[in-house]
Amino acid sequence: MPTDFLYTIVIYPIVQIIEVVFSFSQKVFKEPGISLLVISLVVNMLCLPLYDVAEKRQVAERNLQKKFKLKIDKIKNAFKGDEQYMILSTFYRQNQYHPIYALRSSFGLLIQIPFFIAAYSYLSHLEALKEAHFLFFRDLGKPDGLLSLSGISINVLPVLMTLINTISGFVYTRGLLFRDKIQVYGIAVIFLLLLYNSPAGLVIYWTMNNIFSLLKNLYYSISFKYKNKLLIGAFTISCVFISYYMMGIYRGDYHLRVLCTTVFLFMGILPWLFPLLKRFMHKIPTPAYSGKNVFLAFIISFLAIWFIIGLFLPSMLIGSSPQEFSYIDSYSSPLFFIGNTALQAFGFFVFWPVCLYFLFSNKVKTAFSVLGPVILVCGICNIFLFPGNYGIITLELVYNIDINHKLMQSLVNLGVLAFIAIPVCILYFSKKLNILILVVFVSIFSFFGVSAYNMILIQREFNKLEAYHAPSRNQISSIDPVFQLSRNGMNTVVIMLDRALGAFIPFIFEESPELNRMYTGFTWYPNTVSFNGFTALGAPPLFGGYEYTPLEINKRDTETLANKHNEALLLMPRIFADAGFLVTVSDQPYPNYNQGDPLAIYNSWPGIKAMNTDSRYSAFWMKEHDFHVPTTGTILKRNLIWYSIFKTAPLAFRRGIYLQGDWCAPGLFRKMNLTLNGYAVLDYMSRLTAVTDKEQNTALIMVNNTTHEASFLQAPDFRPALTVTNFGTSPFAKEVAYHVNSASIKRLGEWFDFLKAEGVYDNTRIVLAADHGITTTFVTKTNLPFPVDNFNPLLMVKDFNAAGDFKTDMTFMSNADVPFLALSGQIENPINPFTDKPVTADLKNEPLYIAVSGYTAIENPRQTQFTLNPQKDYYVHDNIFDQNNWSKADK
Repeated sequence: MPTDFLYTIVIYPIVQIIEVVFSFSQKVFKEPGISLLVISLVVNMLCLPLYDVAEKRQVAERNLQKKFKLKIDKIKNAFKGDEQYMILSTFYRQNQYHPIYALRSSFGLLIQIPFFIAAYSYLSHLEALKEAHFLFFRDLGKPDGLLSLSGISINVLPVLMTLINTISGFVYTRGLLFRDKIQVYGIAVIFLLLLYNSPAGLVIYWTMNNIFSLLKNLYYSISFKYKNKLLIGAFTISCVFISYYMMGIYRGDYHLRVLCTTVFLFMGILPWLFPLLKRFMHKIPTPAYSGKNVFLAFIISFLAIWFIIGLFLPSMLIGSSPQEFSYIDSYSSPLFFIGNTALQAFGFFVFWPVCLYFLFSNKVKTAFSVLGPVILVCGICNIFLFPGNYGIITLELVYNIDINHKLMQSLVNLGVLAFIAIPVCILYFSKKLNILILVVFVSIFSFFGVSAYNMILIQREFNKLEAYHAPSRNQISSIDPVFQLSRNGMNTVVIMLDRALGAFIPFIFEESPELNRMYTGFTWYPNTVSFNGFTALGAPPLFGGYEYTPLEINKRDTETLANKHNEALLLMPRIFADAGFLVTVSDQPYPNYNQGDPLAIYNSWPGIKAMNTDSRYSAFWMKEHDFHVPTTGTILKRNLIWYSIFKTAPLAFRRGIYLQGDWCAPGLFRKMNLTLNGYAVLDYMSRLTAVTDKEQNTALIMVNNTTHEASFLQAPDFRPALTVTNFGTSPFAKEVAYHVNSASIKRLGEWFDFLKAEGVYDNTRIVLAADHGITTTFVTKTNLPFPVDNFNPLLMVKDFNAAGDFKTDMTFMSNADVPFLALSGQIENPINPFTDKPVTADLKNEPLYIAVSGYTAIENPRQTQFTLNPQKDYYVHDNIFDQNNWSKADK
């Protein structure tokens, strides 16, 4: 629709600015009310140059009106009708004036309109404001209703906003014509009517804007010699105070603190540098380019940036797996997401830059024409010279590892960018603009050509899929059993909970004592170690045993990592299937290193039923529970442009842009969407499990990601909620990782109750394990240079016919014990079908090599060895909680 088209180009970029500011403020202050004040402050500071331009144009228009008034009045008194019109037209033409220029007197209002629409569209429906308290406002998501007369609720805040607006208008319109005063006061009344029943949060934001406008008008109305220096001084002191708060008081993410502190200190110093900068700029001879050439350099540079961010990078990402981006929600073709991103990028990097270009003076236009090529060249450099290796990115645009760059890497990146930017400036200021324009044109055609080629390939792949596409496998209308257990056979269940931390278990059981009844017969092994802190190296030992630890895999240096990884995933299913078990596997990590069909590695063994359940049931769960969070399509529409900006940004800013997968947005509902992909499976386990009376042994080997995708959940049951009001009583109640660990343990406990009721609990062996722990120190504190919690995975086992209370066993274990625990007693002398070696746990009789340095993502599938660093890796033995049992691998 045309309105959607205009909204995306004109309003959406402003909405994104507001959202980014709100997100960072929430990260720091965790208080929606304060975040609203920060939004108002930042938006008004960004708009100050626009207000300054508007004020100058309004003053110029008013002066012209005063100058023309006497003559125009004489013409109107002397002539009537068509003759008056002709005379006035001639008068305006002689003075090079057009009546439409009168709109310049309303320029300040015109600037406010898109910002008001953006704020209204974002804040009026912001979930973070609902039920949020601030000062004496009970709910920022509703009208304030501070007064009540005879049962009628009166909203005080809009009235206060109008009063402030009126005072500001009074200060501003002193000495102006009556029509100008009517316009200002009329606007105040219009805003009162528009916002009277709006959420208090939105009105607080707009009230702060009015306060800022009042202060601005007071500032312009007073005559004081040192007022500029006093204003700059107050601004600098504010920046220093914020910097002190970020580094001295706030205890959030260190990289975020350093980034914000650096930005605010720079902002505080910058106004004092303007005089020096002006003197320096005056000494630089500016080439006398024509206005057309200056604009051409500007516009083609920003068009090139648009092509890169709106077309090239999205088409490269989607082109890597077109089928994965097809048939998402109601969007069938993946080209939709490229088109949507291109439209958003046009608003960001063409429409608004062009508007700003024509607002300012020739000097500023020249600065824009230099800045455009510099940004373009630096962006290209970041894409190709500093791409970053962040592992696998999910369909929701979340990497499987955290984004973090060392200080030296960031400094080298900035140094290279400065080195590349210098020749661009030299070309511009040495009268070589034509060469610069030619280079930019070449880049435009290159990126457009590659983007067009990518989109053609994407469409071809989509056409192939469309030919045999059935309704999406992720769109289900009912819950049907996919797992099978037998009352008269022996059942083995191995469940890997990705990133589940074993050290949380006593706190979870203490907070929910009913778990002791649910987990009868279980033994928890707290003294368990994993061989790496991430899935790529931590999962193979869990599925394949000690032959697939990082060190043992590297010893087989003639086989590819992908093949050895596949062997690990297939070891237990192959052994069980060869013994006549009915085997089901689901959601295995990185089969074939994600090359081609992820389930293809199981096709050669008909006794193995392979499937993916992650995200399959989340939409059905949300519908059944009347739970509404953004869908995958909505997340892609919003975040794909931020992915492109991320790839073009310097390394120092990428962590802030990515924001742990939130992409500069409040991440509650994006994370909840990911949490539900795994949570729905656990919640539906009883309905997904068919229990039969067949004399059939079964094996279920599954992976669940609920513990990996952290969200706050509603205690004490730890179930999804749009607004969490009860975080629980645990010491880790405000840690999202604890919430999803608790939810997983509780939902599995409910499934165990189902197994007991169906008579299949006693004849079922259950192993709960994790590939690794969490990259934060929660429980185990040592002086080691890494968090032991990251290498302390969950391991809980219930054997056949095990009964009695939940127990704890401090035996030294590793997650490579899982295959031996699962197979022991069922398969006599189990043999690895790929190496013909016995499946044992003997290796842990010696110190275990822990790949602390291990690569955090899957390596090149054609490589034969992991990249390990003995100078950073460790050996551990007997007790992982005693730091004396850890020793450097290179000693």
